[in-house]
Amino acid sequence: MTDEALTGLLERAVSLALENAEAGQRPFGALVARDGDVLATGVNTALRDEDPTAHAETAALRAACRRVGAHDLPEAVLVASAEPCPMCRAAAVLAGVSRIVYAAPKKVAAAAGFALPPALAELEAAWRELAPGLVEHVPTAGAEEPFARFAVPGGGSGPRPVQELRVAVTVEEYDRVLAFYRDALGLPPIESWEEGEARGVILDAGRATLELLSHAQAELIDRVEVGERVAGPVRLALEVRDSDETARRLVDGGAERLSDAVVTPWGDRNVRVRAPGGLQLTLFTVPDAEA
Repeated sequence: MTDEALTGLLERAVSLALENAEAGQRPFGALVARDGDVLATGVNTALRDEDPTAHAETAALRAACRRVGAHDLPEAVLVASAEPCPMCRAAAVLAGVSRIVYAAPKKVAAAAGFALPPALAELEAAWRELAPGLVEHVPTAGAEEPFARFAVPGGGSGPRPVQELRVAVTVEEYDRVLAFYRDALGLPPIESWEEGEARGVILDAGRATLELLSHAQAELIDRVEVGERVAGPVRLALEVRDSDETARRLVDGGAERLSDAVVTPWGDRNVRVRAPGGLQLTLFTVPDAEA
């Protein structure tokens, strides 16, 4: 990996941390990369989830493993906005990453109130002997900004007003639609219930955001992706590793392809399909997520 590429990854991790701090969460971000491909990103959600293990690094490692369909990540690099704690380093070793790099040293985090407890500090000292050369500090411009934002009154002081965005869709042919999203698209079930004909399931679709569009912008997107106005007021946009390959798989699983892959003016590679049940899906791949 070139120094320029590594700098870009570190800056992205810092940007994730800053966005997380601005959202009221702890100022940490991380990503996992391999062969120039960003496999996954993660942010610290310990406050939101009331989970002391919900660190950015562990979130990125989990997501990366899910993406590649394996529990190990040989030759991968863990890139963190700040020096990882012993727990995150252990998770990285278990995943088999080859290198850990970080932007802000532990003294910056400690000054912002994130000092390690004495017992963990002792474990951290042992890492220098257990895994020499694994962890590397790379000074990065702006690495202290997430901590400064967290320290601003109101920054990081409370939970997000919304803990989860869940899209609830009522469908005909429940079994067919479930099979499409669960099996063809590969969304793992988190929870399901059944009482007679009353059935439901919650599928894990990764990080959720809410995108609001004016009519003019929605028409622009439709024309870029499909060539004409085709979508209703609700359309799902899913970031995937390879939009064209995913579209082919989903068509095999019952979707209708509405367009060929197009490179958008904003640089993503997009494909539009209509899923069983009627929802239109934009499958998009960002440039640095391509293999």
